Amino acid sequence: MAKQQTIRVGAAGIIIQDDKILLVKFNDENGPHYNYPGGGHHEGETLRQTAAREVKEETDGEVEVGRLLVIRESAPFEVDYVYGSTHYLKLFFECHLKPGSTPRLPDKPDPNEIAVEWVPVNDLSSYPVIPDISEELFHVLNGGVQEYFEDDGEAAKLLKEKQ
Repeated sequence: MAKQQTIRVGAAGIIIQDDKILLVKFNDENGPHYNYPGGGHHEGETLRQTAAREVKEETDGEVEVGRLLVIRESAPFEVDYVYGSTHYLKLFFECHLKPGSTPRLPDKPDPNEIAVEWVPVNDLSSYPVIPDISEELFHVLNGGVQEYFEDDGEAAKLLKEKQ
């Protein structure tokens, strides 16, 4: 009997304010890098609820979750990854901070989470962000149609080169 294939599903928040985008900084076995605040879906919640919960967990920020911006698949059997062997489908949603909400490093951050930073949107592609969806993100934010993208492993290759 063949092993059942599973795909982990997650959601993340894309928060842009004053021409800056909110990122979470990690330092782990892959070295220092950034992620969009997000993570895995829990049973009993919608993907928009997943995005809001993960933004809260990773940045202490409270958000209103808006439109879907990017869908990204990471398939480790297609590309050599330095950041995991899980087949993953992540949905990135546009989010807006609720009035009075100020993102910061939470009291109990995720393992290896070291900072919450606002990065200039125009400089995003120069940061080691996993996954690197900057091209797709700019496409949609500039009026392009949201599409599905397969992870080509370029972010992982760049991260390896910087070590």
